Amino acid sequence: MKEALKNWWLVLIKGIILVLLSFFVFRHPVSALIGLALYIGISLMVTGVLLIITSLSNRNREQWGWQLAEGIIDVLFALILLSNPAVTASVFPFVVGFWIMMYGVILFINSFNLKKDGEKSWWMNLITGILTVIIGYFITSNIVVGAFTITFWIGLGILLLGLFNISIAFRMKKLNAEMN
Repeated sequence: MKEALKNWWLVLIKGIILVLLSFFVFRHPVSALIGLALYIGISLMVTGVLLIITSLSNRNREQWGWQLAEGIIDVLFALILLSNPAVTASVFPFVVGFWIMMYGVILFINSFNLKKDGEKSWWMNLITGILTVIIGYFITSNIVVGAFTITFWIGLGILLLGLFNISIAFRMKKLNAEMN
């Protein structure tokens, strides 16, 4: 514990970097989306290759073919994403908006199961599901607004995480001073 507190300044640096990164995301939302598209493409490529290797090394298992197919699909999808990150970034808001709408539909349907089970807060799922579908619709109906909405929330999340790290760093510094 004492050793971790001694390195409080590392947490401070991390917080400052995150705050600076959030300003970049707010100032350059298109570049942030392209970066996110590249990150997703690279991640899919790595997981796809790992799935292929895992499936081929487990050929004696009954379901190895499905894992191989998943790996191949991930690699093909990654190649598509990485071949033109700008196109990926422009389609990304539609994909996210559609995913949000589907999640909202699931929440909406689940609210009736909760009501049937006697859960008193079932209506919260109902309202959240409806609002989530509406938000997803707005993101998919206007891709430009959707892109800026996504990058705004990403930037805000990074900013809050940075401020949290800075706050923690100063608390760690104070505890370190009290322990010494």
